[in-house]
Amino acid sequence: MQEKLLIIHQGAIGDIVSIFPAIIRLKERFRIIDAVCKKSIGELASSLHLTDKFYPVEAAYFSSVFSGKADPRITDILRSYDEIILFSYSKELEDVLSGIACRKIYRIPPRPDPSHEIHVLSYILDRLAENELIPDAIRPETDYFARLPEQKGTRSLYTGKKILIHPGSGSRRKNWPVANFIKIFGELETAGMNPEIMLGPAELYLSEAFAVYPSIGSKINILSDLSDLMTMLKQTFGFIGNDSGISHLAAFTGMPTVVIFGPSSPKRWKPFGRSVAVLRPETDCKPCFETGKADCKDMICLEGITPEMVINAYLKIKRNTNESFS
Repeated sequence: MQEKLLIIHQGAIGDIVSIFPAIIRLKERFRIIDAVCKKSIGELASSLHLTDKFYPVEAAYFSSVFSGKADPRITDILRSYDEIILFSYSKELEDVLSGIACRKIYRIPPRPDPSHEIHVLSYILDRLAENELIPDAIRPETDYFARLPEQKGTRSLYTGKKILIHPGSGSRRKNWPVANFIKIFGELETAGMNPEIMLGPAELYLSEAFAVYPSIGSKINILSDLSDLMTMLKQTFGFIGNDSGISHLAAFTGMPTVVIFGPSSPKRWKPFGRSVAVLRPETDCKPCFETGKADCKDMICLEGITPEMVINAYLKIKRNTNESFS
């Protein structure tokens, strides 16, 4: 087992959480794994014991690599690792970092070309195996999170009735109609469950649609950072949302998760987890989110999913999860 690995990834939460399972595989080989990434994502990865420490990509010393004269701190950081993986499309950045580190940089594009219908995780595992950074491209076990030391004996992720509903995503193009989420909220509440709405800072515009319903307005959670989100997820039994980075995180924790896909491709982006269901209707309309700049006139891919389909998918996966722990 080699000593130290540094992962450099400038992507958003969805891009990085989708490769968390690849980091699990890398832990088989490296004793220490650190990361250069966005501060909030670094805190998240560390809290899940996936990385040991992180360096915020927002730091001035990291941006100095493009100035032609790297800050001595970034030089010391890069040269202290046995291997460095750069998730980036930029050959220029690879060359700059290689020159500073005085060693080979393993550069891997963060996702396959949109025309390639392969899952992002499978693509990344293939690249890691090709570079002999892992012995093979097999995915890790799906209940990794539940086996972390602080989870043993608590089952906090699998008990209780709270169900988080996340009606947003990184793009409004991927959002299922709010009216459907409102209907789901009502049906879950009628069934004796405890649904709550979760919104991020960029999704506050959605709160007005829910606030007009008294029973919903008091159950809207506005989360400002990923640490607050993880606290809430640890107190939650289930999750329903659009294709988003938050859905990837919910699925990764192992809780029953239903993800609604529309213009994006579940073949490429289905979240990794032990209890995940994805919904996208059978249609001749191919996923266009990564290849087109605008939606179709008729959003068949989203309109073909009904609240009943989502409720049924959730109840089925919830039942299966309960049976697996009985």
